[in-house]
Formats: sequence, C-alpha cells, structure tokens
Amino acid sequence: MKVVITAATALEIEPFRVLQDNLDGIDINYLTTGVGAILTTFSIERYISSFSPDLLIQIGIAGAYSDELKVGSAVAVLEEYMSDLGVFEKDGYKDIFDMGLIGKNDFPFQNSALKNPNESILSKSSLPMVVGMGVNEISTSPSKIKLFKEKYGADIESMEGNAFHYVCLMNKIPFIQLRGISNKVGERDKSLWEIQKSLTAVLDATNNLLKALKKENKQ
Repeated sequence: MKVVITAATALEIEPFRVLQDNLDGIDINYLTTGVGAILTTFSIERYISSFSPDLLIQIGIAGAYSDELKVGSAVAVLEEYMSDLGVFEKDGYKDIFDMGLIGKNDFPFQNSALKNPNESILSKSSLPMVVGMGVNEISTSPSKIKLFKEKYGADIESMEGNAFHYVCLMNKIPFIQLRGISNKVGERDKSLWEIQKSLTAVLDATNNLLKALKKENKQ
C-alpha cells in the first residue's frame, strides 16, 4: 500500500518521518507542497500523476473557529469549503456558487462542499469530524470570522485543505485530512499558539490510522 503524507511546510512534516518504522506492508512517502491552494494543487496533482498512491494523508496545523475545539488537539476534516472566492455586494457576501459560476452539485461538489466520501478511513482516525474552511488570506477580521462561521458552519481554517480535497476527489483517490488545532482563528500572538503540541496530537492520530490500515491489510 503506497501512502503519501503531505503538508504545506517542512515544519509540519518533519516530525512525521518517524512513521517509516514498524509499518511493514505500507510504503510511506512524504510530500511538502508549499503554502496555499495553488502550490498545493500543483504539487499533489503532479505527484499523483507520477506515482499513483493508494492513499493521501494531509497533515498540518489549523486555526479553530469553534470554541468547542481545544488548542493542542487533533481533528479529521469531513468536508471543505472554498470560502473566499467571491465578492462583497451591498446585500452581503456572495461566493462563486451564489453567483452561479459553479453549480453547487457540480462534481466534485456536494451542496458547495468538498466532502470526503471515505467513511471507513475517516472512522479509523477516531478523531472528531469537522468542517474546514480554505482561505487564501488568514482571517483576522471579526466580521469575516463571523461570516465564515455563520455561512459555512466552519470549525477550522487552513490555507490548503480545500485544494487537497479537490485534487483527491477529482482523481478519485482515497484521502484524509488531519489537522492539529494550533490556535484560535484571529489570534496572531504566536506565543499563545500550541504548534508542537497540536502536531504531536496529529502524529499520534496518524500513527494509529496507519496501524489500523496495516491490520486491515493483513486480514
């Protein structure tokens, strides 16, 4: 089984290289895509075309919109939204679906969402399932944070999650996105962030997921 663990930055992916140990039957490779949707889309698409992996795992940190998510914990992303492709009109914010530029159920979207259909893999993560918000600009404005929470029901925010879901869905390759909650969205004092703690939580979850997949493959 060929598994690719991918992240935006070296900071996020380096702790995961220890997962090469004690996972016979699972060939783990690593891909650092760069930050943001464009770099992520290009990097993952090129990798898939060249190596045809069986499973992609995107890991990394994320900010939390939801007060129910504890900083330092890990989550699995059930669905992602393309939130900041749109326009602010006099009557409010309209995204590309509101404007009719893309149909809300045009493949691979389901009611505007990029939903992970791999229920078996998601369940093996044993993590809370959340709604992700992909942004090109990190949210700091209270009004924008309120908009994303109310319009999309967002739990977390990242800069690569929606691109990852889109490419995997378009290529029909199993995938899962695991994120560590490093901070609350809008908090820019990084001394209050829990980057290492959140990555450790994701590392533990990824290790457990791979062990479950290894056990399943042997049956």
